[in-house]
Amino acid sequence: MRLNAVRVTQKQVAELARVTQATVSYVLNGRAQELSITPPVVARVRQAARQLGYYPSHAARSLVSGRSRTLGLLLGGPDGHVAPFWSHIAEGVESEALKAGYDVLIVSGRREGEPAGLCYLRQRRVDALIALGATRDELEDWPEAALPPVVLSPEGIGGFPTVRLDVGTGYGEALARLAELGHRRVLWVGPPRGSCYGRDVVVAELARRGGVRAEIIHLEREEPPFWVPVEECIQFWRDALGAALPDPLPAAALLCWNDRAALGLYALLAGRGVRVPGDVSVVGFDDDEAALAQPPLSTVSQQYRETGAAATRLALRMVEGELSVGQARRTVARVASHYVPRHSVGPPPRTRRGGSEGPSCGPGSSAITLQQTGGGP
Repeated sequence: MRLNAVRVTQKQVAELARVTQATVSYVLNGRAQELSITPPVVARVRQAARQLGYYPSHAARSLVSGRSRTLGLLLGGPDGHVAPFWSHIAEGVESEALKAGYDVLIVSGRREGEPAGLCYLRQRRVDALIALGATRDELEDWPEAALPPVVLSPEGIGGFPTVRLDVGTGYGEALARLAELGHRRVLWVGPPRGSCYGRDVVVAELARRGGVRAEIIHLEREEPPFWVPVEECIQFWRDALGAALPDPLPAAALLCWNDRAALGLYALLAGRGVRVPGDVSVVGFDDDEAALAQPPLSTVSQQYRETGAAATRLALRMVEGELSVGQARRTVARVASHYVPRHSVGPPPRTRRGGSEGPSCGPGSSAITLQQTGGGP
């Protein structure tokens, strides 16, 4: 029987589920695990609620608990620009929040003269915030907030709970695969040294440990910002790499700063008659457009969904009192990156045709910084 004409009560749900009204309240307010209510009882209560069409009053729950059971997802990109990959992070945030019985509110801009996120937190419209793309300057008003926002940042922002990607796990897996295929030299290419978030250093150290010779090339020009159309970014990388890569290439395996750099490299190599992966193996970073490339691009995944989920778990630990504000401000949660193998990686040419490693590609240029490490042949 489904009761649509009148408001369904918790008492009716309890009678159908054969439990107490208090048990119904605990289950539907997300406290079943905390109070050790068994999974069969939880399932029975939820089934009864669905059958009767019962939905808890959000306003009533907020008044009783003092919480909105809502997390704010703060989009803090410059000039209102939103990075395409933020949608994948948002999926992870929402999925983890829903499992805990929380909703997610997208927050941006300013209200009443202050950042909207801070305003919503003070008004208790949200219990905590997760900040994407925020800079220290944009967060300067936050130290006085009851709960600091959880920041997703490649480098971290001191004084705020932070979620960071561990690039070493994915790069380590990629280098291990290249070494397994016979590569003893690799080339990493990316933006100027100060813009690399330390990825160049990580690759150099991992290569040294694995007995692989790594050469690092930094461009002198900064890449376009993330809101520039993909085709313009790819053209930038094609032109920049065409000017920067030495001829012949010192390695038959290239690790690129991101997928767009790898796609620019694809275009450059195709124009010079160099095959991927027949002559050169290419690995990207991000796993945004990688699966759409031809051939599909092997890459290091940023694990966007898991990053969003990790940020949600950290925010909820603050909300639930598992972390004090002081502890939270010192907390850095790390998410492991992973290598995603596709079809852009193969053995070096010498293992196929007896040739030497390092095919010719493009003119040399003084617009590079070359660093060597490791001890491969």
